[in-house]
Amino acid sequence: MEQLLILISVIQKNILNIPFFSQAAFLGILIILYRRLVDHISLEPLDNLKLRHYAFIGLLALSQLLAFIGLTNEGYGIGSILKKFIIAMITVANFLILYFVMNLLMRNDYQIKKIVTGNFWAFILLIGICLVQIIYVFLGGRLESIVELIGRYLEYHNILNPGSFEKISYTQSTQRVNGLYAESGFLAGVLAIGFAPFIISAMKNKINLFFPNSRYHGWFYYGLFAVLMGVLVLAKTSTGILAVVVMALLLLWAVKGRERLNLIVLYVIAGLLLALIVMRVPALKNMLLSFTVGKTDSDSTTMRLLATQAVFITVLKNPLIGVGFGQTSHFNFINAPSSVKQLAEYQLFLKNKEFPDQSAWGAVLAQFGLIIGIIIVIYIIHLLLDLKKSTKWLQIHQITGYQYDQAIYDSAVYFTIIFLVLGMLSIQWSFDLFILMFFFFVNYRHYLNRKITNNLKDGEVYIYD
Repeated sequence: MEQLLILISVIQKNILNIPFFSQAAFLGILIILYRRLVDHISLEPLDNLKLRHYAFIGLLALSQLLAFIGLTNEGYGIGSILKKFIIAMITVANFLILYFVMNLLMRNDYQIKKIVTGNFWAFILLIGICLVQIIYVFLGGRLESIVELIGRYLEYHNILNPGSFEKISYTQSTQRVNGLYAESGFLAGVLAIGFAPFIISAMKNKINLFFPNSRYHGWFYYGLFAVLMGVLVLAKTSTGILAVVVMALLLLWAVKGRERLNLIVLYVIAGLLLALIVMRVPALKNMLLSFTVGKTDSDSTTMRLLATQAVFITVLKNPLIGVGFGQTSHFNFINAPSSVKQLAEYQLFLKNKEFPDQSAWGAVLAQFGLIIGIIIVIYIIHLLLDLKKSTKWLQIHQITGYQYDQAIYDSAVYFTIIFLVLGMLSIQWSFDLFILMFFFFVNYRHYLNRKITNNLKDGEVYIYD
């Protein structure tokens, strides 16, 4: 069950056709019911919710209600506002279900390790799909039937960009790699945020995170890292290029001593080989230039910069409680600079009556406001500090498995850093995989607290402060 939940979270398309309700949350409900009715396990997640947690949920609901009521000034009727509020609360319910099921699936060491192993199999699934698409794009349309099958049944289609799906799949229509997502940039975000943290942490700590009962092999994780970097480059997206840079720097920061020196040499060799290949293969040269240097002069980049400006103007005009979940489009049209209205991409947005956000963090602040945003930032800082404190205590007292716990803490740090950087761009912050990983780290704190408490009960007399 642990691995299935992670696997299904990489599929953005709602294959169950349940409106506003994610399939990961639906599976979560089934898991909760099975655990309660068949395994007779109590719903212990409720034990971890304190008054401050209920207060935050209440504050979130109240601030969203006030934000939606504010839409009356924009000409929305009460019926429409009530519908929007209900959809927002369903989304919050989705998040709460994912929290509860992750807590329920993290009651012991075995379950936790199964979840991390599930992350590996989800990575293999997504990379496999990407490799099929890469073969199709770069080797003259081979495997087209498989690409079409993936596009028909598993791929999410963005209604705001119909030109990307003139054929059945995004890859067929644009000759770009997108995995299972609406755009290549979303794929880059999922690969970097969803999987790189565990890979980099395993390499830093020399721990086989994915298969903890087996010996660590550096070549295995370096191979995973190289494949990940390669797919991000071949995805033809500026988000992927930024992700490559961030991941390369994080790994360089993570490793120490001679390994760091070897990594620098490896980076130099890889850079020279890439430069040589680019000079020899004009198609690859044009691809890299068009999505790096060349993109700075494109209308697409201009559109993204001006659209980002629009969403942050929305934040400045509605700072405290925001404009409501999913309601930034209306305000983006209002706050968009006049120069953006001459661009073809803007005209497409206007035609579809939807102006998507071009910055994940701008979208979060615009929808939920600074009050909720600041609380979340403070919570994340405390979460990382608590994880660090607990893992340090376990290390000092040489508690069994402390190396694994340290690796999970490092993964949480890398997850936060990569999310923070890529969140400046247009990624989907609310993907199930991201939410599940965040709640994995949240519940890992509870697990470490239980682990420390149990060791104290068993006679441990030192308390780390």
